[in-house]
Amino acid sequence: MTLYFSPILNHGIINVGDLPIPFDMVLNAAVLVVVVTFVFLKISWKESVLTSQESLFSTKQPFTGKLFGLIILLFLTVPGLVNDEPAKTSVTPLVLWIFLWIAVPVLGLVFGDLYAKFNPLSLIVNRDGASQNVYFASFLFIGLTWFELVWNKPGNPRHIGIVILLLLTTVSIVQKFYNKTIIEVDPLLLLHHLYSKMRITNSKPVFRTLLNNISNLAQLKGMEYFILLMIGTVTYDGLRETTFWFELFGSKTYETSFSTIAFLLMNLLIIVFYRFACYFAIRVSGENFNLNEISLKFGHTMLPIAFAYHVTHYLSLLLFEFQTVIYRLNDPFGFGWNLFNVQEPEVNYFLEPIALWTIMVIVTLAGHMLSVVLAHDLSVKLFGHQKSDKTQYIFLFITVALTLQALFVLSVA
Repeated sequence: MTLYFSPILNHGIINVGDLPIPFDMVLNAAVLVVVVTFVFLKISWKESVLTSQESLFSTKQPFTGKLFGLIILLFLTVPGLVNDEPAKTSVTPLVLWIFLWIAVPVLGLVFGDLYAKFNPLSLIVNRDGASQNVYFASFLFIGLTWFELVWNKPGNPRHIGIVILLLLTTVSIVQKFYNKTIIEVDPLLLLHHLYSKMRITNSKPVFRTLLNNISNLAQLKGMEYFILLMIGTVTYDGLRETTFWFELFGSKTYETSFSTIAFLLMNLLIIVFYRFACYFAIRVSGENFNLNEISLKFGHTMLPIAFAYHVTHYLSLLLFEFQTVIYRLNDPFGFGWNLFNVQEPEVNYFLEPIALWTIMVIVTLAGHMLSVVLAHDLSVKLFGHQKSDKTQYIFLFITVALTLQALFVLSVA
C-alpha cells in the first residue's frame, strides 16, 4: 500500500489518499469485537455505573486566547480578500481544514476544549445564558460541510474568506434577534465542544472518566441531530471518494446538484436509522417514553463513532499536509513576503502505510466499542437489566453496520 497525492483539491487542500486495505482481514474482526463487547456487557454490567450530571459550557477566554483568535480570523479572511492566491500556497485552507478541522480536535484528546479558548467568532459575538437547543448550529454545520464536500472550490482562499464572513454575520444576526447563546449558533464551537468530551487526560481511571465525560453531555434539544450530521457528512465524503461510488454514478459525481442531493440523503438516512433504533427500543421495552426524549438521551452514545470517523478520515491530511505550515506562513497574506526564506517542502511520509492503516482500524473499532458501552449503560438505566438486551438489538445492528461501512470505505480505492 502506498500513499499518493491526488490532483483534485479535496477538503480545500491537496488530497492524501491510501491504496485499499484488504477487506477480508478486518471484516470478521470488526464484527467479532462489537458482538463480544455487547455479550460481555450483558453478562457483567447489570447496573448503570455512569454519572448523569450535565456539564456546563464556559465562554470565558483569556487575553492570549483572544489575541490568538484574532490572528486566526485574519488568516481566514484577509488572504482571500486582498489576493486570490492558489490554495496550494495559501495559509487560509491550512488553517481552516487542517488546523481547526482536524488538529484541534485531536489535541483535545489531551488538552480538552482548546477552541473555546480562542474561538474567533467569540471576539465579535458572544452571549452568556442558558442554552435551549442547537438546531441553528446544526443548520449552519450542514452549510459549512456542504461547502467543504460539495462546492467545487472549498480551498479557494477568497471563497473561504467569504464563507467565514457570512458565518460571522449570520451568527451575529441570529444572536441579536433571536437571543441565542454562542454555543447554540456557532457550528465550529459546538463541534469542538463535543469532540473535547473524548479527552483522556483529565483524571483517572481513564476509561471510566472518558465514559462519564461523554454521558455528561448537556441535553440540549437537537444535540443528537448535530452528532448524527457529524457522522453522516464524513460517511458521504468517504463513500464519494471510492471507485465504487464513481462506478455507480459515473460523471454525475462531479455535478453540484447531484452531489447536493446525495449529501443531504446520506445525512437523512443516518438520522432515520437512528430514530428507528429509538422507536424500536421504546416498543420492545413496553415503557411509556416519548420518542423525542429517547432520541435526545441516546444522542451522546453516537459521539465516539463520530470522533472515530473524523480522525480516521482526516488522519493522512493531518500528518502529511501539516508539514507545509512553515512554507504557507512564509507569505501568510499573499503580499509577496518571504518571512522565513523557505522553498516548497517535499512531504515526508514518515509513517509506514501499514502503521497508518493499523491506527485507522484501531480507532474505528474503539469508537464503535465505546458507543456500545454507552448505549448499554443507558439502556440498563432507563429500561432495566432484563429489558436492556432486547432494546439494544437495533443499536447493535446500527453499530455493526456503521463499522462495516467505515471499513468498507478504507478497503476500496
